[in-house]
Amino acid sequence: MHIPSNRVLKGDAIRRVAASENAGTVSLYYIGIITISAALVTLINYCLGLQIAKTGGLSNMGLRSMLSTIQSVLPMLQSALAMCLQIGYLAAIVRIARRQYTSPQTLRLGFDRFWLLLRTQLLQGFLYMSICMVAFWIAVQIYMLTPLSDTATALIEPAIAGGTVDLEILLEETLYQQILQAMIPLFIIFGVLYAAFLIPMVYSLRMVRLLIVDKPGMRARAILKESRKMMKGNKRRLFRLDLGLWWWYLLFALSSVLCYGDSLLPMVGIQLPMSEDAAYFLFYGLFLVAQFFLVWKLRSRVEVSYALFYDIIRPKEEENGVVLGNIFQM
Repeated sequence: MHIPSNRVLKGDAIRRVAASENAGTVSLYYIGIITISAALVTLINYCLGLQIAKTGGLSNMGLRSMLSTIQSVLPMLQSALAMCLQIGYLAAIVRIARRQYTSPQTLRLGFDRFWLLLRTQLLQGFLYMSICMVAFWIAVQIYMLTPLSDTATALIEPAIAGGTVDLEILLEETLYQQILQAMIPLFIIFGVLYAAFLIPMVYSLRMVRLLIVDKPGMRARAILKESRKMMKGNKRRLFRLDLGLWWWYLLFALSSVLCYGDSLLPMVGIQLPMSEDAAYFLFYGLFLVAQFFLVWKLRSRVEVSYALFYDIIRPKEEENGVVLGNIFQM
């Protein structure tokens, strides 16, 4: 299997995006729907929060509970919408990478694959959680069996004298802060172990969403297994492609920082002449605008690069891929 250099892959991606008639339109529809839905959910939740603050007392408990439930459910619905749209967007990307016709109708494919997508997401979440638990257990063993835990043990001993735990002592603010500081080595060990275990697994499952697009007849477990099979021996190559697209990840990270501008500016001594709510909406709006233009103008060439990588490593005996629905979904 010959995988071209990053320069060749990225150059080919740019040419295929430029040759596609509707690449920009699909990206515009995709990020436009996500941006509008995110803005609406944020605004509605803000209005609900104001209303909840006015519904005090036992007589309004039912209304307050209902509004709080809506406030909790709306972000989940918006996340599900974004998840489905992303699969539809990737379907369009795969078609662009293969020089096939695509249109905004392709975005509907994610809704057709919703249950398959949900099952794979749950399985991935279970794997990541399992890795987290294993890493934490190993970190605790290392921490407790070495002198690193001596300080924390000395601080906790007075609270467990006599075989019972005195929570009042443990939760005393000064002691609590000292215990947390003494446990910093544990958190560092856990972080290192978690990253060491998680990163290879994440790279093993990087092809999952493209497989959901390309192989709708596969079950969720089979998709995860196929992704791991495809990525065997290719993780380092994909990592090099990630490094070659560093500019995209840097721009995306910088645009994400805008979302926290209302919190970051006061930390460096800059006070804005507006209320906290106004500052929040200002920076959140700037974040949405930055994300909108990044995805609309640049994301297609990035994702097509990954789609080309996928096409190179997928089993060549299976040439019936991209089952992207009927002509009305293209």
